[in-house]
Amino acid sequence: MKIYYVALLSLLLSQPLLAAKKSKGKMVTIQGVVTQTRDYCGGAAPGPEMLENLSRPVPLPEKELYIRIGARNKPSRSGQSPIYKKVITNAKGEFSVTLKSNTTYCFIEGWKAKPFKVPANTQFTVWDAACLYEKYIVADYVLKVNSGKNEIVKINFHQRCFFNPYCGTYSGPLPP
Repeated sequence: MKIYYVALLSLLLSQPLLAAKKSKGKMVTIQGVVTQTRDYCGGAAPGPEMLENLSRPVPLPEKELYIRIGARNKPSRSGQSPIYKKVITNAKGEFSVTLKSNTTYCFIEGWKAKPFKVPANTQFTVWDAACLYEKYIVADYVLKVNSGKNEIVKINFHQRCFFNPYCGTYSGPLPP
């Protein structure tokens, strides 16, 4: 009987603590913008103006971003950790999402939201699995959401040329 009362008393005393933990974070709207820059990938020799245009960030419309809780995109033991939210940018590359304050989130692009898989080597490209895995687990953006004002999320994706892949070695023909 004493065990019953002790268990009941501990349950009653823990209720206010559980309620306090649940109410700590409020929902906050976060604004963001996604842009893209590019490498020069061949053709006639580019002028300075063309190189400047390629290096200038331009809005990336219809870009899907996935948001996970935590600072890294690390898969769980049972596979991939769950996606918390998904956002898609508008025509201006902008998005808005409501997230819980006092929480850290990582923003990742689509291929990182799927289970990790090294692409198959081809006749011209050999992939470095360790390098790809490191790129996979690093978030494209990390945000600690505050209950007050938060920074605007700014993510730029750089598009490399097919003959200069990230984490790969290309040995095929180059463009003219």
